[in-house]
Amino acid sequence: MLDELDKKLVFLIQERFPLVLRPFKALASSLSVSEDDVMRRVRRLKARGIIKRIGPVHNPQNLGYRRRTLAGMLVPEGKLEETVKIVNSFVEVTHNYLRRDDSFNLWFTLICPTQKRIDEIIREIKRKSGIKKLINLPTIRTVKIKTVFKP
Repeated sequence: MLDELDKKLVFLIQERFPLVLRPFKALASSLSVSEDDVMRRVRRLKARGIIKRIGPVHNPQNLGYRRRTLAGMLVPEGKLEETVKIVNSFVEVTHNYLRRDDSFNLWFTLICPTQKRIDEIIREIKRKSGIKKLINLPTIRTVKIKTVFKP
């Protein structure tokens, strides 16, 4: 259960995170508590899974990336660890995840400046992993959904 101060802190982190040298001190000041109290609360909220991460969300297009894709692979259980290392070796891979309830069990996303680079990476992943069953689902339209938990 979150108390009122936790709720206000979560809201501020989502909507008004201060871009200053000591952001948690600024948050503490706006909440009229100590910086140590804010840090303790953030650690507790992270440990409970209420806060997953605190960091910037970049707009790939503003960074020069014009092409994005979601790819799924059918990877045998015994090759998963090796294949994940191969996939993760590309800086253009933004994240990946395992889905054991699907025929395509390893999924990852790529952001690249060109379609040619996406094609190169997918070819290289297939070559290095030996996995041929890969589905490539390029982004057609981006839809942003924002959820804010208000105090």
